[in-house]
Amino acid sequence: MGVPVRYMFTLEIENFDIQDDAAVERFYEDVAEAYLSARDGLVDATYVVEASEGEPCDAVLDAANHLRQLLPEVRVNRVTLDLVNMTDIAARVNRSRSTVRSWATGSRGPGDFPRQISTLGGGVQVWHWPEVNDWLRLNHPDVADDERGIPLSQVERINYSLSTGRKRAPRASVVNAESGQWVTTRTASISVHRKSDLAMPERPYKSRSLR
Repeated sequence: MGVPVRYMFTLEIENFDIQDDAAVERFYEDVAEAYLSARDGLVDATYVVEASEGEPCDAVLDAANHLRQLLPEVRVNRVTLDLVNMTDIAARVNRSRSTVRSWATGSRGPGDFPRQISTLGGGVQVWHWPEVNDWLRLNHPDVADDERGIPLSQVERINYSLSTGRKRAPRASVVNAESGQWVTTRTASISVHRKSDLAMPERPYKSRSLR
């Protein structure tokens, strides 16, 4: 079992009226560390959970299952990718864009900056923030987020589980030979701190999704 760490992630949900005071109150009364925000006609539920280091999948799916039980009408679509461009990174770490560019190109700093995951129109490069944050934790811990993000490979596993209605994410290293079904050992749990006790990041945590 890994060392417990705090993970932050965002669930994209449907059929939730963020203007419905009763539903919003129910969410905040019974949920773990989390907050709601609206985006492009959808609602995001951003959570902070505690899980074993490197093993956040079960905790994320626990949060999704708990949300379904709490608000049965809600549909949990997926974990969103927290995508950032160079300007976004500069704003999050309070550094100049030229400094971030020098990190990305390797002209300054230790090198090994994460590879961008896509290049959008106009040549805008985008990165997955958890990968950038992991690099910052090693090389510039003073500007890194305390909470980890969900690695891209695990986001894909979790979203597959959400799309198929599974309650646990498959682990590539463990398989039940008799049934042929993936199995997991539960090693994670949701934090139980109330929202009033939660210190969210000073800067807004915004999720960007590639469609």
